[in-house]
Amino acid sequence: MKKLFVPFGTILIFILILSCLDGPKSREPYTITRTIDKSILDPDVSREMHKVIVKEVIPGNKYVYVLVEEDGRSFWISSGKQQLKKGETYFYNESILKTQFESKEHNRVFDTLYLVTSLIPEEHGKGVHGMSPGSSGDKQLEIVKKSIVEEQDSTAVFAGRISIADLVADPEKYAGKKIELKGMCTKVNIGIMGRNWVHLQDGSKDDYDLVITTSEMIDKDKEVTIRGIVKLNIDLGSGYSYPILVENGKLMR
Repeated sequence: MKKLFVPFGTILIFILILSCLDGPKSREPYTITRTIDKSILDPDVSREMHKVIVKEVIPGNKYVYVLVEEDGRSFWISSGKQQLKKGETYFYNESILKTQFESKEHNRVFDTLYLVTSLIPEEHGKGVHGMSPGSSGDKQLEIVKKSIVEEQDSTAVFAGRISIADLVADPEKYAGKKIELKGMCTKVNIGIMGRNWVHLQDGSKDDYDLVITTSEMIDKDKEVTIRGIVKLNIDLGSGYSYPILVENGKLMR
């Protein structure tokens, strides 16, 4: 019987491929916004407000790793470098689930790790909004949600009023900036993921379906002037994918 000869180089390449498949799926450095891999979302992107208690903190040069507890469940999350205190309560409202995440700085692989945009201390909401100790939990969550939105609005650069055609022609120019648009609401979907989704046309590029998220009620076929922050390449899963999305829309009256 003739023996089958397999070159050593081929075997070596095969072994290397297998070792890569078994290794960590993601590593530092990471980007929380802009890059979202649908295969590692659980489920998709979570925008629910979470209230967690810090159990353990592992600080780093760029990122902080935190073991937290929420409703009796413990899990690891990570965010940009910030000062966190063990035993204190924090809030976050966006997360991306990573599996087999490798931190080279700490020589550790996390089986599961939630990447979060920021952790807001409980006292932040109380101090800014004058919340009393007797306030309800629901009210507290709404206060922190509002605080996060206001924080984003206050730090975004205002790029002025532009047309939809301007935005579509050069979206990178406006990424992360606040813009003002004036147009007609052609469609609105209410209460999806806790927001209203407004489709806007202004006559400059009506073949493009621009969507704006807002907490305000806007009627179909109504002309509005609205300000919001430009986000690019947003994939929320379940068919919600947007190369350009204008978020935190505020009506200008």
